[in-house]
Amino acid sequence: MHLIFDLDGTLIDSLPGIASALNLALESRGLPTHSIDRVRSFIGKGSLELVRQAMPDGLPDSLAHELEAGFRLEYAGQWKLGTMLYAGIEGMIQDLHREGYRLAVLSNKPDAFTREMVTHFFPDGAFGSVLGQSEQFPRKPAPDSALHLVMEWGIQPNHARFIGDSDVDRQTALNAGIPFVGVDWGYHPPGNLGDRVASSVEQLVGLL
Repeated sequence: MHLIFDLDGTLIDSLPGIASALNLALESRGLPTHSIDRVRSFIGKGSLELVRQAMPDGLPDSLAHELEAGFRLEYAGQWKLGTMLYAGIEGMIQDLHREGYRLAVLSNKPDAFTREMVTHFFPDGAFGSVLGQSEQFPRKPAPDSALHLVMEWGIQPNHARFIGDSDVDRQTALNAGIPFVGVDWGYHPPGNLGDRVASSVEQLVGLL
């Protein structure tokens, strides 16, 4: 089996570091900050959309690009703040890797941070492919990056599975023709994840 995992809200809880870096970037521009629960709702569409949602209405989009650059600078020093694997994830990934599953991470987080985090939390190299947001592919829910992984594996899309916590992930899987399995412990309402949704790592393994 070939499995594509989302990162934030699926494998790791990165909300504290994201919220801290975002609020520092906003403060640097004299803009209002947000509670951690509010920042939760901004996650999933990449760093530019993150800051766009955090900005007050009516400000020029050029400021969003400046804020995104500020967020990335802050996040380099903040991402480890409270960031951790969800319970049971490490053992599950080790088991899947040992059993011969082909594993990949596909995230809308900037590519450099995505790779750094995967290396930090999974130093044994369980994930053979890791893709974050970059100029190489349009961000999810565009199917290009997911289909690239499928082509690398030399399989048909319906022979893979896509695992994520958001409607963006579900739409990505749908657009790529990859069966989707949702997880309800992340940042987004499980009602948007279809009819195959896991509430625990054990249930996720069963669905896979």
